[in-house]
Amino acid sequence: MLSLSNKGLRLLTGLLTLSLILGVLAVAGITVYLAVLAVQGDFSLLLVFPEGLQFTQTVRSASLGSFLLYSVLLLATLVLGLLFLYLLRSILHTLSRSKGFTQTLPSKITNMGYILLALAYAKQLLLVLVFTQDLGELSGLLGFRFQLLPNEAVYALILLVLARVFSYAFALQREYEQTV
Repeated sequence: MLSLSNKGLRLLTGLLTLSLILGVLAVAGITVYLAVLAVQGDFSLLLVFPEGLQFTQTVRSASLGSFLLYSVLLLATLVLGLLFLYLLRSILHTLSRSKGFTQTLPSKITNMGYILLALAYAKQLLLVLVFTQDLGELSGLLGFRFQLLPNEAVYALILLVLARVFSYAFALQREYEQTV
């Protein structure tokens, strides 16, 4: 059975803490960057790819309204991603401090599942907003197909099932502790 020592869990928790700090700084920087673009009248949309945000190739938005809608959705997506990392860090922190299942573990995993589900469709919506704009020189290079059930949504459903399993395991653990 694969298990991590408390030292390993603390190391992962520290790594996720560092990731959260860098993520918050990145989101703050992107917010400032998008605000500067809006003030300058340059409505360039940052492209979202599986590898991350694309700064070098941008698509110009047709209007300020579509630029603002895309920017708000992009920032909300990034904040949801940070919230997902925070919940994962919180789970690892709890596991390093306690033995066995805790009462908060199933609810945190459930929240992670719902966040991942929202992220899956927010990314799809971001891509729909980009591909409704004039792609210019990128029109022949990029393509997009809306998926009713993206991979991230499947992962979210797996997390939701896992949360129910942990909830049942916690109930069994509590019942066992009351019996002994």
